[in-house]
Amino acid sequence: MRVRVKFAKYGPMKFIGHLELMRYLQSAVRRTEIPVKYDEGMHQRMVMSFAMPLGVGPISSAEYMDIELEEPISTEKAMRQLGEHMCEGLDILDFREVDGGKKMKAMTIVAAADYEVWFREGFTPDWDWKAALKEFCSRENIPWVKETKKGTREVDMRSWIYKWEIREDKVYLRLCCSVGDNLKPEQLFGEMFRSYGHELPPFALQVHRLDLLTVDEKSENYISLGDLGSRIP
Repeated sequence: MRVRVKFAKYGPMKFIGHLELMRYLQSAVRRTEIPVKYDEGMHQRMVMSFAMPLGVGPISSAEYMDIELEEPISTEKAMRQLGEHMCEGLDILDFREVDGGKKMKAMTIVAAADYEVWFREGFTPDWDWKAALKEFCSRENIPWVKETKKGTREVDMRSWIYKWEIREDKVYLRLCCSVGDNLKPEQLFGEMFRSYGHELPPFALQVHRLDLLTVDEKSENYISLGDLGSRIP
């Protein structure tokens, strides 16, 4: 059985990197009665994977971790036990059984992410960044050289901006977020700043990831990873 754990990451935990977070969650799971499955290698490891790990700095209301179980455990019991071992800045939000096929892993099916973005205090530009962002996101093409582990490649950033909206001093974005094709808000703002002759200062943005989404095969609409599967009685 595969289960998908939804959790929030905020406060002091936003400064923790993915590897440290993974070790912490593995340790927390071990202290519960959750019958987690281990691989069959010489050094047995918990069968666990994450959907597009969050970097250091952003906060999130919807992170997803898939784990394999040897046998069922109720959602209520698992959430209660995991919650007892969470530190400040981590909240367990859901625990659901999901399809066990390899193609349905959270890290495989994620296609987009919703974000809320704003400038930290003291970093709001003294020029009309809102008008600039509107013009930038309305362009037909935005050539962009993306840095990858294998080097660089040129892509059209505009094709990875699915939705954008400015509400007062916050920007709401839906961006491409899949293995290999991933656009972060900091990259979008950085490229927009450069196109207007400015540099985005380090740590100028506060990024809040609202959710991770996949594409429903029948309707072809975006749906939350958290809406898949069902709670375990």
